[in-house]
Amino acid sequence: MSEVINKATILDYIGSDIRSDATSVAIRAINMRGRDVIENVAFPTRKDEDWRFIDLKSITKNTFVSVEEANTAGHGDLSSHFLPEALNTRLVFVNGVFNKELSSISDLPNHVIVGNLSEYGEHDAVKEHLGTITNYEDDVFAPFNDAAFNDAAFIYLPEETSVEAPIHILNIFTDAEQAFYATPRLLFVGEMYSKATIIEEHIGLADNVYLNVPVTEFKLFAGAHVHHARIQRDSKKASHVSRPIAMLDRNAEYHSYTICLGAKLFRNEPRVIQNATEVDFTVDGLVLIDGDQIADTHSIMDHRFAHGNSHQLHKVVVNDKAHSIFNGKIFVAKDAQKIDSFQENRNLLLSEEGKVNTKPQLEIFADDVRCSHGATIGHLNDEEVFYLHSRGLTEQKSRELLVYAFALESVESMEVESVEKLLLNEVIKYTTRD
Repeated sequence: MSEVINKATILDYIGSDIRSDATSVAIRAINMRGRDVIENVAFPTRKDEDWRFIDLKSITKNTFVSVEEANTAGHGDLSSHFLPEALNTRLVFVNGVFNKELSSISDLPNHVIVGNLSEYGEHDAVKEHLGTITNYEDDVFAPFNDAAFNDAAFIYLPEETSVEAPIHILNIFTDAEQAFYATPRLLFVGEMYSKATIIEEHIGLADNVYLNVPVTEFKLFAGAHVHHARIQRDSKKASHVSRPIAMLDRNAEYHSYTICLGAKLFRNEPRVIQNATEVDFTVDGLVLIDGDQIADTHSIMDHRFAHGNSHQLHKVVVNDKAHSIFNGKIFVAKDAQKIDSFQENRNLLLSEEGKVNTKPQLEIFADDVRCSHGATIGHLNDEEVFYLHSRGLTEQKSRELLVYAFALESVESMEVESVEKLLLNEVIKYTTRD
């Protein structure tokens, strides 16, 4: 306890007591649990091993108030951010608050639920699964979300139900007179042999300071299949600290792809938990950062049972004084035999001042497994640049084409055509910037 007293908790950095107006019993219970935890967990510093490479000044130098106190600006016309494939399977949250007028959920199969959590707070799936798998030990940010959120996106798929259209969860953040905090949340429950594609976006409309602390929980029962794309385009002055976690039962598949383009500080801690035999999951990522951005991914692929496959390809492009950190762990429990897991972190440095810290990690207690990991850090290949230059491209265009090709593999994993085009345009903007 003395350590907690000697270090400030996140409450000190927020600058005001967190509030929740939730009416659901299930949500209020999570709020109370979160408040109890954060009062006894210290805010991280560079002295903590998992945070030693990160400058947290973008959080600690600011005082964040609630959205209600921040005097936020309007959002204007958001139609350009709507996905054509999800025009009627879309939930919109503005500064963490559900916006019914901008949402549209008319194209859904019978008995599928896509809505705001406060409306379905008494649903059996909410009572059973909300907050049950967010086991981030000694973490202050997941319990902060627990304590502060009063609404969220809720997706429920009954048995053997397939949603053909992608479900778009659009989180919009507007300009404001004061720095504010937001706690978006998503609970997804997929019953046996259900299937869906989830597109989760975080978009900052202005160049303002805010703290975005999202938590996403996925519970997949036997045979459920989910494709989950997370696209982070927050303000370049914002801090984004996310906690996505999934728990998979027998024969479930969860394929996650995180694209990091915005935020001054991006800390992402994806975790996938194998909760039974015969699962398959992916935890891929693409990071494009420049200026003084910091992008940090700490991931865990947690194999607790036999016969599981997992894959992680985390690709990073760093320019200017930007800094990328990667710490990925493959964990295999003692009795989790016949695991096939692959992890690789590839980093491309475009400047002499950019920085990369990478640590792929294996923690294996079983003896009949096939697990591999690796990391590469390098600059553009001069011979490849020369070859393209000799074929008529300028040196600058040659470099742009090679960076584009490096990022293309991650973008092509998108199952939604408009999302793939959006990300290709973002890659082009990144590679052709002044």
